[in-house]
Amino acid sequence: MNTRNQPGSAGPSAARLWGGAFASDVDPVIDAYTRSLPFDHRLAAADLVGCLAHARMLLDTGVIDRESSSAILEGLSSLLRRVEAGDLQVGGADEDVHTWIERQLTEEIGDSGRRLHTARSRNDQTAVALRLWQRAEIERAVALAAEFAAALIERARRHTGTALPGYTHLQRGQPTSLAQHLLAHAWSALADAGRLRRAHRTAGLCPLGAGAMAGSPHPIDPHRSAELLGMEAPYPNAMWAVADRDYAAEALFACALVMVHLSRWAEEVVLWTSSEFGFARLQDRAAKGSSIMPQKKNPEPAEILRGKSGRAVGDLVSLLVTVKGLPLTYNSDLQEDKEALFDAFDTVQASLGVAKVLAESLEFDRDAMASALEGAYVTATDLADHLAMAGVPFRSAHERTGAVVRAAEERSVELWQLSVSELRELVPEIEDTGALLAALRPEASLAAHRSYGGPAPERVIGQIELAAERLEEERRWLAELEPPPIYHAHLGGDLLAEAIPGAGE
Repeated sequence: MNTRNQPGSAGPSAARLWGGAFASDVDPVIDAYTRSLPFDHRLAAADLVGCLAHARMLLDTGVIDRESSSAILEGLSSLLRRVEAGDLQVGGADEDVHTWIERQLTEEIGDSGRRLHTARSRNDQTAVALRLWQRAEIERAVALAAEFAAALIERARRHTGTALPGYTHLQRGQPTSLAQHLLAHAWSALADAGRLRRAHRTAGLCPLGAGAMAGSPHPIDPHRSAELLGMEAPYPNAMWAVADRDYAAEALFACALVMVHLSRWAEEVVLWTSSEFGFARLQDRAAKGSSIMPQKKNPEPAEILRGKSGRAVGDLVSLLVTVKGLPLTYNSDLQEDKEALFDAFDTVQASLGVAKVLAESLEFDRDAMASALEGAYVTATDLADHLAMAGVPFRSAHERTGAVVRAAEERSVELWQLSVSELRELVPEIEDTGALLAALRPEASLAAHRSYGGPAPERVIGQIELAAERLEEERRWLAELEPPPIYHAHLGGDLLAEAIPGAGE
């Protein structure tokens, strides 16, 4: 998604946070090329929350007097309310969202607004806004990943006994259950939620107070800033605080892996709904048609989902390439971090929503799945295992089973359709050949695989409950999230209270 074209550049005259030593204006070509407002306008709400925390910290430490602080805090709160409500659009000729905020604030409250930037650089201002924005987007992505996992778990509950072949190398391998297959994708989604949560915590290091790279001579309190923002800790090193983008790279890795997992899910949707497989059909609400072939119902959402995985992978590579050779501390190359993050989270959130709809709209064909269990000798491994249990070394059992498969192929029968006498001649180590033939049926194979994590119905039922418990962990985490204490104060209108509710708890 090209976010550089949002919004237009029409509006008030350009404002800058610098320029006193410059004798002339920047060339318009350079100005247009280096402006970031067309895309970093998305940080406005997060930046305003960071500004509120900074302003309150300046008041608490006495760096700014109460009268100026009151005007700044009330002005910032007003801007935040209007931005969140959509009553104030972020745009104009300012070079970035930080400049836009300061200009808007100063226009509304006068010269007190020019004091907000005391003890702060755009470097730590940008870093805290991006961290806050990322944490909010991660919370949305975790909720969507949980919803997708929930849809898969619910479908799995209905199919604990639905048998189909499992595949390796896209060749039929062993019997499994549809529930087991769906749960494999559900576990990927739950793992993705966990990775996103870890990236949420990584982004919880507060860089406010680091300045450009050397902190501040003012008596600031970075621990107070971190408390006000609900972040886990302040920075331990001012240079690292403004140069670090590990938190963004970690989030982009998590997003890329979400999309890789969704791409694998989408690939199976495409395969399974093809005439060649016929394992499932998509409801009309989740399919698209052909412009020339009236009979077609194409799995286009799954195909596009599969294709979009490349975007998220590219976003990760883009950031890694950007930071790999940068000297400390801040360099304007880091302006490129935002579009990668914006695109990755836009892609992930939209794609998780589509994946959930696909999961809910699939109609499975049990008969087609059952038919696919025939003709590929999918219980050959079961025969080898029975020989191994009878004392035959597994490698020898593997070779002996190959001979049995050849015999069945020559007779054009399934393994369990061989006669008792034929099988006894081929595997004399097994005394009860009749019982062995019964054990080679797909449903018997499925029931026999009762090892932990296996596809036997009772194991799958236990696995469903385990996945449901893991899903509840994600939902509890989401339910327990609280807005930053400074945001609570903004909502309650008590920005000048002696103690901000929730801070430091």
